[in-house]
Formats: sequence, C-alpha cells, structure tokens
Amino acid sequence: MAKKETAVQAKKKNKWVKKRHARVFAFLRFAMAPFARLRYNYRAVHSDVKAPCLILANHQTTMDPFWVSKSFRFPIYFITSDDIFNLKISPVIEYLVAPIPKSKSLTDLKAVKDILRVLKEGGSVGVFPEGNRTISGRQWEITDAVAKLAKAAKVPVVLYNLCGGYGTDPRWGTGIRRGNRYSGFVKRVLSPEECAAMSVEELYETIKTELYVDDVEAGGRYKSRRRAQYIERALYLCPKCGGVDTFVSRGRRFRCSKCGAEAEYTETMRISPPIAGYDRIAPWYEWEKEEIVRRVAEGGRVGDSGILFRESVKFERKKKLPGNAVAIDRENLYVEGEGEKQVYPLKDIVSLTMVGKKKFNFYYEGKILQIKGDERFCAIKYVHIFDGLRAAGKANIENKES
Repeated sequence: MAKKETAVQAKKKNKWVKKRHARVFAFLRFAMAPFARLRYNYRAVHSDVKAPCLILANHQTTMDPFWVSKSFRFPIYFITSDDIFNLKISPVIEYLVAPIPKSKSLTDLKAVKDILRVLKEGGSVGVFPEGNRTISGRQWEITDAVAKLAKAAKVPVVLYNLCGGYGTDPRWGTGIRRGNRYSGFVKRVLSPEECAAMSVEELYETIKTELYVDDVEAGGRYKSRRRAQYIERALYLCPKCGGVDTFVSRGRRFRCSKCGAEAEYTETMRISPPIAGYDRIAPWYEWEKEEIVRRVAEGGRVGDSGILFRESVKFERKKKLPGNAVAIDRENLYVEGEGEKQVYPLKDIVSLTMVGKKKFNFYYEGKILQIKGDERFCAIKYVHIFDGLRAAGKANIENKES
C-alpha cells in the first residue's frame, strides 16, 4: 500500500522553483555561448548579483531572455506571453524553465501573484517592462505598474541594459546584421530599502531612465545587403504624399509606390536621403502614430487582405477561423471573407497588441484572437489606432467630468 503524501512532500511538489531549472539554465548558458558569439556577436558582462532578485531589462530581440540569463549564475523565471504556450513544445518549455504566463497588454493579477510566489521561494524573476520588443529603436511605453511591482517585491531590483540588439536584429527586418557588438550588462542595482524610500513616481522615472537604450544615438554600424527589407512593417505612412501602406522595400532601399519617394536605410540606421525631413525611423514612427489615429478618428478606415485569422488556446494548436481580410475604423474591427463579416466593437475589445513581426492579438469576450499577415503586413498600425482611439476616448471623458 502506497504511503500517503506528507505535507512537506506536497509543499515541495507544488513549489514553482525546482532544482532542475538551475541545471537547465547552466546547460543553456554553456550551450548557447558559441551561437551567441558567432551568430549575434553577443557578449554578456557577468554579474555577482545573487538570487532572489527582480531583473528588469529593455527589450530588443526575440532572444533577449537567453542573453540576459548569460550574466547570472542562477535560473531566471521570465514573464512570458500567450504565444509561448501555443507551441507543440510548450509543455516541455514549462517543465524545463517554468516561465510565468501573462497575457500581453493586460493587467494580470495572477501573474503578479506568481512573481511574488517565485521570489518568496528564493527564485529570481525577469521582466521586460515594455511588454513588447521595440520596433522603432526607442523605448516602448512603460507603465508605473512596474514600479509598484518593484516596491512589492522587497528584493534587489536589477536594472539591465541590452545594447546593439536593434541594430543587429531589428524587429521589422529580416536576417542578422553584422556590426558593433551586441552586449548585455547590469546598469544599476536598487536595494529594497532604496525602492521603499522612493515614491512610485520617482521609482517609475528611475526605471524608465536606466532602461532607456537607443542604438542609433550610440552611433553603431551594422552591415547587411537586406538592411531595409520589410521596413514597411514599421513605416506605414508616407510623410511626403500621405499614402498608407505604399512603401515597398528591397535590399538596402525602400520606395513609395504612390509618390516615388525613395531612400536607403544606411549602415548607421539612418534614412538617406531624408524623406520629408525624416532621417531616422523613430521620429517618423512617432509622427505616423499620431497621424493615423487622427485620420481614423475623422472617419477613415484602414485594412489588409490575405490574412490568417486564428484563436489561441493554451497548450493547443491555434484554431483557424473564417476570414481573409481585416479592417478597422473608429468604431469596430472587422474580419471578412467568403461573404461573411465579423464585427468586433472596439469598446468591447479588452486589449490589442503586436505579436512577433507580422501578427497582432486582440482580447475579446475571454478569447485570444489573432490576425497574422503576409511578409509585408504591418501589425503595428492596428495597435496605434486602437490605443490612440482609446486614449482619446478616455481624455474626452475626463474633460467632460472636469
């Protein structure tokens, strides 16, 4: 007759932090070293920080969790988005490294509880506060929730910089560019006492400032024959003629099919010659983000054909849904195809976020729905429209109340 499981055994079994995770991370640090050096020209500066701690890092490439881990001698439990749990090997990933699941762009109280649980068990947690990889080269928006988490953690807060990732592997692009070293290092460590002494606002500003990285400002050079390939995933509005999705890229150059404006994306990550005064992606990106919202708010509509519409379900293959075209206006998101039109009121969509290079997820009635486009599909414009309209709506409500 099998013995009953003791309380100690049950507690040990239910722990998030397990010994095998340390062995897995030690192996990965060793196994990934040649790949990191040869493929990405990546070097990590080793740190003597000890667990438990909360590691906050800027986010440049898909491989960032691996790169951050190389600086430390202990396993790191990273916050992970929904898509990681929709792969065939998802159960294996969960067994080996136990990532902490969180839906992108959603406030997830369970994720916060899981973070505090891991820290309490002596583990260390890795968080990319931007919640998404940069597409413009500059910092994605960070909310003050990260400062509140840092205060609640009551462990050292490690502020970590990744530099050169945007130049090496821009999110909108294809292929790895060779050039300045891609590196990772601890920028600053805040003690629990320092975090407690700061207000949420002060800590929030400190985190944003210390995590800010701009590879263009750093003056790096990155070589590739396909430097501009798929730049239209980031630059979707022509500042010269106002065309939407009119740019087509090839190799080192890109051109507007409507007005003929043409430029090269240089090794220094500049646009030459400048188009309508824009000589780099970031300011162009900030302009189009505001402009596209203005147009849609005034009655415009933006759309794409040739998409794949799917539903994400944890630990299962994505379920294909009917629809081959997507569009958005100031009221609704539409998915159309084969004589059918599905309408999703924007007011009922909880969140909409970019995933990978050419996808976006939206959260509707408890479901995670995904739009995946072709190689030149620009997902970020839908995020800009949704977020911009929602922000404008909130501002209008606040003005009326005041």
